[in-house]
Amino acid sequence: MPRFGFFAIREFHIAIRDVTHLRDMVSLAQLADGSPESLEQLSAANDLVYIRFERIDGGDTISEIPAYAGIVPQVKDAVKRIDVIIQAGLPLDEKGLRQLGIELDQIVARMNDEYYKYGEEVNVDLYAAETNLNRFNYQIAFALTVLSALAIGTAVLLIGRRETISKLEFLAWRDATTELKNRAWMSANRDGLLERARLSGQQLRLFLIDLDHFKSVNDTFGHHIGDMLLKTVAETLQSVERPDEVAAVRLGGDEFAIMAIGPSDDLGHRLREQLNRFADLDGHQVRIGASIGMASFPDHGADISTLLRNADSALYAAKAEGRSGFVTFSPAILSQIDLQLGEEAAIKQALDDDELFLVWQPQFELASGRMIGAEALVRWRDRVSGTVRLPDSFIPTAERSDLILEIDKVVLSKACAQAVRWVPVSAGDFICAVNVSGKTLQADAFFVHLVEVLQQTRLPPARLQLEITEGVFIQSKDALNTLAKIRKLGVSLALDDFGSGYSSFGYLADLDLNQLKIDRSFLNDLESSRKKQDVVGGIIALANSLGMTVMAEGVETEGQLAFLIAEQCHGAQGFFMSEPIEEKLLTNHLIARRGNLKARAGSKLNLSA
Repeated sequence: MPRFGFFAIREFHIAIRDVTHLRDMVSLAQLADGSPESLEQLSAANDLVYIRFERIDGGDTISEIPAYAGIVPQVKDAVKRIDVIIQAGLPLDEKGLRQLGIELDQIVARMNDEYYKYGEEVNVDLYAAETNLNRFNYQIAFALTVLSALAIGTAVLLIGRRETISKLEFLAWRDATTELKNRAWMSANRDGLLERARLSGQQLRLFLIDLDHFKSVNDTFGHHIGDMLLKTVAETLQSVERPDEVAAVRLGGDEFAIMAIGPSDDLGHRLREQLNRFADLDGHQVRIGASIGMASFPDHGADISTLLRNADSALYAAKAEGRSGFVTFSPAILSQIDLQLGEEAAIKQALDDDELFLVWQPQFELASGRMIGAEALVRWRDRVSGTVRLPDSFIPTAERSDLILEIDKVVLSKACAQAVRWVPVSAGDFICAVNVSGKTLQADAFFVHLVEVLQQTRLPPARLQLEITEGVFIQSKDALNTLAKIRKLGVSLALDDFGSGYSSFGYLADLDLNQLKIDRSFLNDLESSRKKQDVVGGIIALANSLGMTVMAEGVETEGQLAFLIAEQCHGAQGFFMSEPIEEKLLTNHLIARRGNLKARAGSKLNLSA
């Protein structure tokens, strides 16, 4: 094990926790700069950081890691400046606290980045270096206890402020934000729990819990709401704790664990129900959402390392099923994961070998019958099997990884390159539509790529339309900010699959959308379903009132088309008019129709092309 492996990871984790706690106390002090209680809390938090960086670190752990060498002085400087504010008394210096808050935010972000990088380098996690950790478990526990005792004694002597040993001991084994047991506690106690279950002949169930879209909550509502969400989750987990039988742990970030000794019950299902709900957090209705994986001793492993791997595999399967699920480990899961990883590798190879290509779904204006655009649809010509694969067979896998980012970039580049070739042979309002995932819109690099593609291809921005899904509205502020910048470029936006997912009515009046696309599910049985007719008619009326056009997708019958025309729907696409076609055929259609567009503009509907 590397010299600083286990100890450094643990010290980094606690150091980040203490600095984050200090940042929280600075925020509270800003809100109540005249409160004696806020002064006391700020003083206590500052003392803990002083202890961590001046006494416990002692120059032997954090400061000897190159990535942290520049961070330690920044933290020490912040502590000194906060001491000055504390000594000045009430009311506290609000301007100084605000500046320190900004600096502490930057410090915490940098510490988190380096924490994960370093953790990967030494490969120390919950189930790595298991043999060494088992061998030295008692020595580690003893060393940590002595270390804490020495630090406490030194701190009391040096600082002279009234810090209680019980508080420091509590924070050593507890998460500062949620007050749940922390990762260090789990590392020191997990083998004891397993041995207790073994000796009593009982099961030990290990639940791994990962919150869904937690980053989006932080980005959209702020870290204050994110912390409130974590505390709400902690309350749920604490409610199932039982002394010596069930322990709840925050592993870090949005990851939690439950270790439970005893016979099987419905704990996993109860947790899923309690963690997948909306919570009122400071006036915001925020959906919690959590995926859970479980493995148990002795059925799924005889040691903690195996249980962790298998519970993590079950968690992976729960997320792959669409999140917010509960999955118990089974050997079949490993086969599924192997298939998933194999599929990801195949997609990567397809991207490298340029096996993705586009076909185009023509879009028609219903008032005139003329072709007014085409939607780019990606296909994969699999060189191994020789078949052409449709998006449903590989896009879900890509969306569960970062591969969707690369696919979206490739599709955008190919679509814009083709669209510019259609400019001379198409009408001025002919638009090429490209689908973009919510994950891609959160990536900073996408907007830069979009600008570069438009510049390289010289495609007029008005000729491009990006289709987004309703889920974007709950993704993050980053996605919404990106949409605003895209509109400023002159690129139009269409809301795809409208009505099939999250309710977006509240966003329609605020966002600069150009078009709504009615999901094909509303067109099924449209001719015989009065309710669906009312819904579709309502969507068209709503869009028209907001100055947006409506494009109906999935039109497959003459009856569906007739209803849409009667309701004054702007446009439609679907197999009834044209199936997706290759670019050469679409080019021929555009050339053939080019001379007749004006003449046909006022004629009756003609969808022969």
